[in-house]
Amino acid sequence: MRARVLRTGGAHLVRGVVAVTDLALPPHRTADLELVQDPAQGLSVTVRRHLDSAPVPEWRVLAARAGQSPFTGPDWLRAVHTHLGAGEPLLVSVRRDGRLLAFGAFALLGGPRPLLTFLGAGGSDYAAVLADPDTGVSVARLVAAVLDGAVREAPGAVLDLEQVPAGGEQVELLTQWALHRGYAVRTLPQATVQVVPLPATVAEHDAALGRHARHEERRQWRRLAELGELVVADDLLDGLAELRAQDPEAAADRLEELVTELAEVDDAHPHAARRRRPWRGASGRTLTEVLWSAPAGTVQLSGLRVDGELVAYAFCLAGPRALHGYVQSYRSRYAATGPGTLLLLRLLRRAIVSGFTELDLLRGDEAYKKRLEPVARRTVRLVLTPTGQDLLPGLVDRFGVLRRTYRDEIRRHERLDRSYDALAGALDRLRGEVSRRRAALPGLPGLPGLPGVRRRRR
Repeated sequence: MRARVLRTGGAHLVRGVVAVTDLALPPHRTADLELVQDPAQGLSVTVRRHLDSAPVPEWRVLAARAGQSPFTGPDWLRAVHTHLGAGEPLLVSVRRDGRLLAFGAFALLGGPRPLLTFLGAGGSDYAAVLADPDTGVSVARLVAAVLDGAVREAPGAVLDLEQVPAGGEQVELLTQWALHRGYAVRTLPQATVQVVPLPATVAEHDAALGRHARHEERRQWRRLAELGELVVADDLLDGLAELRAQDPEAAADRLEELVTELAEVDDAHPHAARRRRPWRGASGRTLTEVLWSAPAGTVQLSGLRVDGELVAYAFCLAGPRALHGYVQSYRSRYAATGPGTLLLLRLLRRAIVSGFTELDLLRGDEAYKKRLEPVARRTVRLVLTPTGQDLLPGLVDRFGVLRRTYRDEIRRHERLDRSYDALAGALDRLRGEVSRRRAALPGLPGLPGLPGVRRRRR
């Protein structure tokens, strides 16, 4: 890391290490943002341009203390960026007396104007700037210090921040910072997230499930057990960490065999032809690295075996309050016994016993999620663009952002989008009907031309 030190009025500036005491704010700043300038608090900001020296243990602890999901932690984000990501990592740490108080993981992309995204953008269901709420320093101030450190490294950058939970504190903090630093803010709806609130006890869960459903569940377990020796594996990773400490090569072989099994289950799913294959290609390498590197308990991988064959699995990530169900699958020839549902119900009960308050089924509106009567939440995309530019650079910025966000722009106008497609479909049908009638009646006089509306490709 570069280490040229400058003095700036009581603040120090290290290339790669930036003190926050010399940051200029507009006159309409809030008290929290004004405090970012206060040198008496002893805050310093370190900016790293690589992942090798990331403060991994502290990063994990901070994500949990901030109440954020594992999608914002080092094990997930480093794997996603390595195998699926783009741009140069830009990691911002805010410390006081050596303690990590806040952290931002970004990726810096080049172009006509620098672009900052969250690290792992596109491959993560949630993103956030992490800040410890119990330090005596306001979260708004800590988030502002992280963002200030990021844009100091990339002056004039556009910030394209995806998958921020809507309605939460993070949107407000990012927007507050943007408005006080002279950025225009555009908020775009991005994804629907299905969350199942969990009761306090398994008895409450079973009572809500109903007598008939519990009877059917027992019947399906019996049917599955009749097909062979049934083994319920609540932890398919059991013993892997210990084996890795003793014999890393043997542990790697065991993990490779397990990932092969998981991929084979996906290949045998009833809807395999149209489902994505998470354990293949770059996605498979990403998830394999997460399985290898994440601390015990972060990844929860359970499964069902019949005569030794893995017939269903569920892959989850454990957060501070929620269990996040990332992907599950089962083999089609066992579909009549409902192994996916059986495993999901077991997973729900184990989550309740473990003290989780909700099962987060993440992005998507799949039918099986709706049967659990979830609560729908949303994530948004925040696009922060510097204001006060000349006309041409401003147009270039808007065009560059639109290239990245056009799908979310369409979602923002979902009703108009549906109306457009309905009109296009009606006109297509009308033109087809006219063509058929003209073909049936060759002497029919020509009709006035119908307006042409071309359907857009999805």
